[in-house]
Amino acid sequence: MDNLKDIKPLVAITDNSFTYLLIVLFIALLIALVTGYSGWKKIQLKRRNDKKRIALKILKNLDFNDSKTTAYTFSRYASALVNDGNVIEFEQINTALLAYKYKEKVEQLEQDLIEQIKGFVDV
Repeated sequence: MDNLKDIKPLVAITDNSFTYLLIVLFIALLIALVTGYSGWKKIQLKRRNDKKRIALKILKNLDFNDSKTTAYTFSRYASALVNDGNVIEFEQINTALLAYKYKEKVEQLEQDLIEQIKGFVDV
């Protein structure tokens, strides 16, 4: 038994696999978030353009013979087309159309108001 060698103490082996797992999960989560956000933005942009396209189509087909329906339809759908450049024009047309909204019987739209509406829609 004298030929037996001494038993050496245990050696600590560093295991970084948990750290590597956390790093990989963080990167995967980051990629998933970026992909989800870009997809969401694409859907929002498409939906916004669809609203504008639908509003423009409806406004181009307005029937100016029925002034009450024209007033309500313009107020509802023209707000989708408003931007910084034409907000004042929209406000002017909208306030001029108030006279045609809340009465039981209304006259025909004035010709200059019809031209303003057509100009707003064509821009």
